[in-house]
Amino acid sequence: MNLFNLVNCRKLGGETDKEYNIFENIHHNWWFLIILLIELNIQFFMIGYSSVGVIFQTTPLYLSQQITAFFLGLGSCAVAAGVKATPYEWTDRFPKVAEDENDENDIGSKIFSHV
Repeated sequence: MNLFNLVNCRKLGGETDKEYNIFENIHHNWWFLIILLIELNIQFFMIGYSSVGVIFQTTPLYLSQQITAFFLGLGSCAVAAGVKATPYEWTDRFPKVAEDENDENDIGSKIFSHV
């Protein structure tokens, strides 16, 4: 999930443009690709060999477990797409923590004023 989240966070988008294509221009930033491949190799190294598993207290994964982990990671892409599809009007319903002490909608001051 960490590797998929790394790719997800490349394109955040905004209120007007949602930026659903997270792979657009991925080849333009070579440092990103190098770090992604290094992290992928380190994670596979940690779980791929039983002799290394002694150090990290891991066991090698079967192919079915690796496929399951892949699809769970892909699920984070679906969650990110759902978050991007959420209308900005809905976020107005979320409680806000304001920096101004005189703000009436500041939940933080209401919660911590009794402490």
